[in-house]
Amino acid sequence: MTAASTGDTAAPSSPRRNVLRWLVPLGFLGLTGWLVWRELESFDLTQVQRTLIAVPTLPAIGIAVFALLAVALTGLVDLRIARWLGIDLRRGELLRLALIANALANTISLSGAMGAGVRFIGLTGRGVDLPRAATLIGMQALALPLGLSLLVGFSLVSGSLPLLPGTATHWLALAVLVAASLYLPLYFVLTRQRRVMRWLPPEQALPSLRLRLELSALSLLDWLLAAATLYICLQVSGAAVTPAELLLAFAGASVLGLVSLVPGGLGVFDGLLLLALGQAGHDQAAVVSGLFLFRLSYYLLPLFVGLYLGSGLLVDRLPQLTRLRERLAGHPLYGLLQLPASLLADLGIRLLAIFTFAAGTLLLASAAIPALHERLHAAGAYLSLLTLESSYWLSVVTGVLLLGLARGIDGRVRVAYRLTQFVLALSALLALAKGLHYGEALFLLGVALLLRSRKSAFSQRAMHLGSFTTAGWIAGLATVVVVFFAIGVAAVLGDDSFDLFYVGFGEHSSRLARGLVAAALGVAIYLIWQSFAVRRPLPALPPRAELEEARDLYRRHSGGEFGHMTFMGDKSLFWAGDRQAVVAYGTIRDRLVALGSPCGSEAAVSRAILDFRRFADSQDRVPVFYEVLEPELSRFHDHGFDLFKLGELATIRLDEFSLSGKRWEDLRQAVNRSTKENLRFELREPPFDTALLADVERVSDTWLADKGSSEKGYSLGRFDAAYLEWGPLALVYHDERLVAFANVLPPYGRNGTASVDLMRHVPDAPRSSMDFLFARVMQWAQEQKFERFSLGMAPLSNVGANPYARINERLASLAFRYGNSRYNYQGIRRYKEKFRPDWTGSYLAYPRGVWVPGLLVDVAALVAGGYRRLLKG
Repeated sequence: MTAASTGDTAAPSSPRRNVLRWLVPLGFLGLTGWLVWRELESFDLTQVQRTLIAVPTLPAIGIAVFALLAVALTGLVDLRIARWLGIDLRRGELLRLALIANALANTISLSGAMGAGVRFIGLTGRGVDLPRAATLIGMQALALPLGLSLLVGFSLVSGSLPLLPGTATHWLALAVLVAASLYLPLYFVLTRQRRVMRWLPPEQALPSLRLRLELSALSLLDWLLAAATLYICLQVSGAAVTPAELLLAFAGASVLGLVSLVPGGLGVFDGLLLLALGQAGHDQAAVVSGLFLFRLSYYLLPLFVGLYLGSGLLVDRLPQLTRLRERLAGHPLYGLLQLPASLLADLGIRLLAIFTFAAGTLLLASAAIPALHERLHAAGAYLSLLTLESSYWLSVVTGVLLLGLARGIDGRVRVAYRLTQFVLALSALLALAKGLHYGEALFLLGVALLLRSRKSAFSQRAMHLGSFTTAGWIAGLATVVVVFFAIGVAAVLGDDSFDLFYVGFGEHSSRLARGLVAAALGVAIYLIWQSFAVRRPLPALPPRAELEEARDLYRRHSGGEFGHMTFMGDKSLFWAGDRQAVVAYGTIRDRLVALGSPCGSEAAVSRAILDFRRFADSQDRVPVFYEVLEPELSRFHDHGFDLFKLGELATIRLDEFSLSGKRWEDLRQAVNRSTKENLRFELREPPFDTALLADVERVSDTWLADKGSSEKGYSLGRFDAAYLEWGPLALVYHDERLVAFANVLPPYGRNGTASVDLMRHVPDAPRSSMDFLFARVMQWAQEQKFERFSLGMAPLSNVGANPYARINERLASLAFRYGNSRYNYQGIRRYKEKFRPDWTGSYLAYPRGVWVPGLLVDVAALVAGGYRRLLKG
């Protein structure tokens, strides 16, 4: 157990606390770095490399086993508390959960939230009720520092605790250590007060003296095992530190590392130990080597094992975590669970990506460090020089490939996973063939094993190559390769006898120069692979046969409000697995924007939503459903979508339609005037002759020219002969000249809604032409026994209308109230309101966390036909 694993509770965050969480770690790191720089003498990095290389394999394996056992025994604290609480879990299961939590908490503390979060998911997922799960986490967090407090108290009493040099830093460190030593007596006093322990379940007795003594002993054992691991690492590295000397320095460095809030105390703990042991006269290179081995064995190895044992735990329990977070929010111990659930779910994959990147870095580092080339002489007794040289050269290529493939692992891309497994296995063989690098080969195989344990998580077929995430990984690749190039160039410039083509065991500069060529080749191979293997495919537009299949499905079930828009041919079709539901969608940037809800059988619609979301996720795209109507909202909510209100759709019952009464006064007057204005209405069914389509196109072009507009698409109809052939045309003639038209959208399925889409007229058409057309179409729909007729949507109507609405919707309401100069929002609402329709809310369904204004701009560009046409206006 080390400093970072304690402190498993956190208060609710505030701006000031968030600032301190950054400033305190940075301050400690800066102070420690300055002290190390000031106090230590010249540092021999090459000697550190030689010391690490000289560590025998069997002792290194023994250290790893001992360290893993030390971390595993930390779970004894969990076992004792669980027995006190009466939690009925198998001992092995609880120890496994504790190992996973402690391994992650040691390295990725996040103010204790990581260990507590993993315990919470594991305990509640195994049926432990919330009060007892919270109590176990709280008691475990309180118990872990007890042993460290005891060690610090002993060190202060003995008067032999190494402190920082300098008066100010000396007294500051002393104050922190004195406070830490007081933790033990305070724990024994305060845990006997019900007022302080009010977070315990009401029926749970206060911890007895025996329990507190046992927890103190287990905590002390935990810290002693951690110190023993460090002691063995230092001895193997050649630092002859006495146990008492190390224990005192370890206690002080652990406390200050804990207070620093740096995960694992990284840098602070190590720097303070280096200062203390360096002042005691121990060799700096040996101490640094021992600390490096300690980090590998006590932190990195358990992290590997914890991720392997916990494979899938975080992802599998994420829905349960989301449901329970609100219930836990008020609990005193659970401010820490404000940690985003998505971080818990994605942690394993993100760490695997980092490990893959680290594997590539390790391969390049072993190729660049001169000390490692000394192994070539030893390997020469077993392998030919050609094998050694070619293995070295190829290992540089595979190292660069792993740096790039880390992005594909982070993106859960299936093809990247497969290639990474192959490259890791090949690199492990090359590590042995280029100089018997057993440790390097074991690390590479360990990463491959961890990737194998999460094989099912790699379901993506593509990823977004233009994202900031991709740019960050590429920048990391470029940085490592540039550093490798800098080392290679420096080696070449510093070698007066440099010969690029000279091959020999001792020719490091020549070998490294050839490695630069391999690195450049690796970068080229990766960039070519990335451009073709993981690029997202362009969705195909449906052929006529597929559109007819969709129409048959609409007729059997329902086409919704927007089913007929499918036949514009500008949207791709996504079919649910059994082809009993279909989603029509458009593509803009990294968005897949479905128009309306899926259409199909009742049982298949919900599944289609989930399938479409998985389809989008597999391509690293954002799934969006545009104009989802109110009755369907629960389906989208259940699948994790957030909702933004776009406006309201107006529909009327056709059995209420009549040209008599005040409600229909405008339409009645238009019909009456039509006789005086020599207007004639016709409704034509497809197929249409060429002459009619030519007349319709003339009216359409004249209307567009008069409005100064251009054709749109997606959710707005456009003149397209192929599209118009899918439904009736409503025509209005003035004398014998066509002056207005609309294409009629027939209803589909049992509860379908009729409507019109493309409504256009010539500028000199009689004033009542469009109302006359509208009235006749509604009469025709009534005669066909259709139930409802849609008047279309009133954008932004009743959006953000109350002070409790979401901020995005309240901002949109300002556009409704004050945006009439550009778009007559209120006029559209007032016109449709005259018919006293039924209003149904229309919504945008989108994944949580997506920026809504950006989505709305994307949809506008999709309707306009792309960003270029949108910007042209």
